[in-house]
Amino acid sequence: MQQHNQLLITIANILDEIIKETDALEIEQDSISYFHATKAPSITLYYYLQRIAKYTHCSEECFVISLIYLDRLQEKHPYLVLNSKCIHRFLLISLVIAIKFQDDDYYKNEYYAKVGGISVKEIFVLEQTFLELMDHQLFIDEHYYFMYEKKLLEYGEIEMP
Repeated sequence: MQQHNQLLITIANILDEIIKETDALEIEQDSISYFHATKAPSITLYYYLQRIAKYTHCSEECFVISLIYLDRLQEKHPYLVLNSKCIHRFLLISLVIAIKFQDDDYYKNEYYAKVGGISVKEIFVLEQTFLELMDHQLFIDEHYYFMYEKKLLEYGEIEMP
């Protein structure tokens, strides 16, 4: 439990650092996606991650995979700026997709919408949009995953079994 919590803190810290930088940028109107809200949600990324972890019961691997997906998304679409107005939605959808891809048990989208605080229609559109942006390429090579996990552990100085 302690290391699980530390993993969430580490991911939240990494994303918070990115958000601090991107919120300072002027974003062009055509860089705004369906993921962008008119204002940033009041819940912190850490508490949002905790909420998702608590209610989805997903494996820790899903959080690492989700971060890999977000990195891949940025590589494929550098014009997509992850900022405080969209990070919660990108995080939710990348986690939902990671859960569906990685874990044996998962819930229906209606449940994830409730956990994430968005409408059912939104979650379907966001999932479809995310998959299209990713060219439906969700597989992560085992070596790449472990390398990524190691970097996360070093960043947060956390130990996983």
